[in-house]
Amino acid sequence: MIKWVGLSIDIENRSNLTSEFEAGAGEAAAHIMAAASIIKGLGEWSLQVSETVRKYVDNWILTLVPLTYVPGMAEAVGSRLKRPIFDIFDEVGEEELATTLELVTEVKRSLDEGNVPYNFPEMEVRVERVMRALGLDVNEFGGFLEASGIIIKMQRMVTLFAIVVGISSVWDRQWIAESQ
Repeated sequence: MIKWVGLSIDIENRSNLTSEFEAGAGEAAAHIMAAASIIKGLGEWSLQVSETVRKYVDNWILTLVPLTYVPGMAEAVGSRLKRPIFDIFDEVGEEELATTLELVTEVKRSLDEGNVPYNFPEMEVRVERVMRALGLDVNEFGGFLEASGIIIKMQRMVTLFAIVVGISSVWDRQWIAESQ
């Protein structure tokens, strides 16, 4: 079990997922995050909004399990993150985020089937763009992405992005200050 502040995903159990569940989970999460961004901008943030976002992000991450986690990855993301995902929509549009999340799911499915995904380079570019909007430089995570094989590197990139989205969706500047 891997836990992130308010985010809990069982990375061992994917058997209860269906392709219907997987299809559209990223798009739905992106739309919920965009709506939450508007609510945050209006100063109407609530625990209910936070829980709704967490639920949709959890659902998207579930489409990616099992993840190829490298110890320390979540801590590295949390310590470098500059802003929550709700604050990126001035740089990354809602549809662009939805496309990115769906593409990551598609790449992960291909990797799980033992294939080298033809669309990995596009996914990598899109992931880097979202990470930059969050104040993260993918090059700072090179130690986590280094692997003896291309498939493992691709799996780790998917895992890194899942962690980035998960943490950035529950990230709070006040919580970060209090934890240090």
